[in-house]
Amino acid sequence: MTEQYHMNSHEGTYTREFEAKVEATFPGIIELDKTAFYPLGGGQPSDIGTITWNEGDANVTDVRKKNRIRHIVEGDLPEVGDSIKGNLDWSRRYSHMRMHTSQHLVSAVVNEIYGSDTVGNQIGNEKSRIDFKPLKINQTELNEVEDKVNDYISKDLKVTISEELRSNLENNPDIRSSMSSGLWKMLPKSVTELRVITIGDIDVCPCAGTHVKSLKEIGNVSFIKRDNKGSEKLRLTYNLGDIDS
Repeated sequence: MTEQYHMNSHEGTYTREFEAKVEATFPGIIELDKTAFYPLGGGQPSDIGTITWNEGDANVTDVRKKNRIRHIVEGDLPEVGDSIKGNLDWSRRYSHMRMHTSQHLVSAVVNEIYGSDTVGNQIGNEKSRIDFKPLKINQTELNEVEDKVNDYISKDLKVTISEELRSNLENNPDIRSSMSSGLWKMLPKSVTELRVITIGDIDVCPCAGTHVKSLKEIGNVSFIKRDNKGSEKLRLTYNLGDIDS
């Protein structure tokens, strides 16, 4: 399997440039022994950027994972065994890091107040959305959620990455209840260890996405849309303000 920089540490998550070896190529595809490019998954879009080497270069337009990480490219192809340098589109990547961390925070607050599970989400550069069930709230109540989310951000809670046994997390009352609403069934029984993202003392959630180190990097959350999707499901769409310097 391809080693993924972001999985083990914040240092790896903030890696913008990296060096690696080419392990395989196919038409329009490069596989590496390690990568800082995030593959599409978990509601988060893939990274894009460039891969360069002595004899050529290619634009990374998409990244997919199935056992190995496949960098979908336009341009030249290196030879197997070549050393390459990868460069991420950092603006896009950092936006996704902020958005994904804010998704965890919003999900935690909604669950804390209303006991509602997160049943879907889609991360974007400019805005993101989260689907909750069961949830029915008015604008005043949504404003209260927004205030609480931004209050947690103002406290600059730290975000940590760890590895945990699945047996210690599944059906654990300290884990956000969305993980007991059927999402566990999507994980193969062979998966016994999970990467976990923890926000201060308010949220613990298994996740393989990319995240910022602390909540101050998110900026203020502003809800911009509330959609009733039927069957007690509510979709909340939000964007992020600038980061305070």
